[in-house]
Amino acid sequence: MKKFILLPVLSLCLASGGKLLAQSNSADNNPVTVKTGTAAMAVGSGTIITVSGAMTVDPGGKITVNTGGAMTVESSLTNNASPTGLIIESGGSLITKGSVSGYATIKREIAGNLGWHLVSSPVSYQLICNGTFAPLPGNFSTTPSNTYDFYKYQPLSGAACGSNLWLNLRNTDLTPNTTDFGTPPSFNPKSGYLVAYNGDFPSTKIFTGTPNTGDQTFPLIDLASFCPWNLLGNPYPSAVDWDQVTGKSNLVNGYYYIYNENKSGGPGYESYLDATHKTPGANGKIPPMQGFFVKASGASLSIPNSARTHQADNFLKSTNNVADGITLRISNDSNFDESYILFETKSKTGTDWLDASKMLSLSKEMPQIYTIAGNDQKAQINSMPPVSDPVTIPVGIVAPVDGQYSIRVSGMENVVSLTGLSLEDMKMKYTQDLLQNPVYTFTASGNEDAGRFLLLFNGASGSTNDNSPIRIYSSGKTINIFCASGLQQGQVTVSNMLGQLILAQQLTDQSLNQVQADVLNGYYIVKVQSVNTVKTAKVYIQ
Repeated sequence: MKKFILLPVLSLCLASGGKLLAQSNSADNNPVTVKTGTAAMAVGSGTIITVSGAMTVDPGGKITVNTGGAMTVESSLTNNASPTGLIIESGGSLITKGSVSGYATIKREIAGNLGWHLVSSPVSYQLICNGTFAPLPGNFSTTPSNTYDFYKYQPLSGAACGSNLWLNLRNTDLTPNTTDFGTPPSFNPKSGYLVAYNGDFPSTKIFTGTPNTGDQTFPLIDLASFCPWNLLGNPYPSAVDWDQVTGKSNLVNGYYYIYNENKSGGPGYESYLDATHKTPGANGKIPPMQGFFVKASGASLSIPNSARTHQADNFLKSTNNVADGITLRISNDSNFDESYILFETKSKTGTDWLDASKMLSLSKEMPQIYTIAGNDQKAQINSMPPVSDPVTIPVGIVAPVDGQYSIRVSGMENVVSLTGLSLEDMKMKYTQDLLQNPVYTFTASGNEDAGRFLLLFNGASGSTNDNSPIRIYSSGKTINIFCASGLQQGQVTVSNMLGQLILAQQLTDQSLNQVQADVLNGYYIVKVQSVNTVKTAKVYIQ
């Protein structure tokens, strides 16, 4: 990006014909005034303009920051030509370090393909029902519901995380939801929103109001025992550098999570903690007008105004860079998804600050893969101490439809202490040496299965490495017990990891028994005993 610094000794005016004229002055911190005229000042793509003093736009004047352009105002910004005197095009960036007065017009492009996006407002008091974000009040009840969606995320005490926490802008009687969105429905600049549009809505979304500036504190809803997720919003018309955000000690882990419809492989979440702990595509910069998730454990999160930054790419695009460590990729004919395992000395056994939680894609077409950190956390990035002894890591998947899938493991050469690595399919009672063949192909039904696969490091023994005719594996809250010859006088007991009995019941003399376990997510010990054999296995139940 080309940088132009408008020093305090310069003042600017617009002359007829559109040429920018600079005149020298001797006074320090001389303000810049964009005067009345037929021309307009434009900040072009690849250019950053810095105004070291105050800036004023007089009536009739106009500043446009085009896509890829950026402007920084070191002191106050006054727009007396509201709202057309200051226009930030989609992909443009504005940083203000002093007070701001007057309205601006700030744009963001959102494709009309019904893809999901997390958005936020860079201005205060932006109405939602304005015809671009949602139907106008007069058209609200008659606009087909399949043309758009608009949701906010609200953790509730006593309610587990899930789809029931998404609050719809539309009431069931097709009136606007003023209870949750305000009267009239308006953006909260510190909140993120989930939206999708088809071609009936304008792709250019327009925010009109005073651009937000100054330090911002975000109240967090800490319901760690139920749902610690909070959907926040970047409140500025510029990107935020996550490395400069304070108060991250009030998070379960230090990551932000952004949904990217253009993620390599297909739509899904990207996460970032620092330059080492991140998913491919995450660069630590939260774009303007971008909603993002955090996992709360405390009261608040702070974004200082000094954390604002310009970046050349103000919106998320696809990228293919590869994270260090071991990468697990699940794929079908159309899409793929990845999770990552990092081995590092500063990490702890179990869950810790360096583990990124797995947030499942909002697209129903996406296969998903994750590992289990500790006893129950689904991890997108699983950081753990270096391995020298045998170690077992559970792997969960989501298969969107019945069909054939493959799991590919790469990056084994990055693990110095690795002497062996295998993938065990507990459902098929099969173990594959990944050092010999890193791709495992299998069929799966259209659901989530958190207990089917195990990664076996350095000669770890899997559950299928025995002579028992019984196979035990889980799917959701169902424990599957398979024995081809049936079970005579079979009984199953389920205990937690502390050895406490959870349930016990008799089994039928059939090849497949299915036991429903209505328990909290986590690992449990399942013991099956019949007249002729006994089998014990550890399964993950969710």
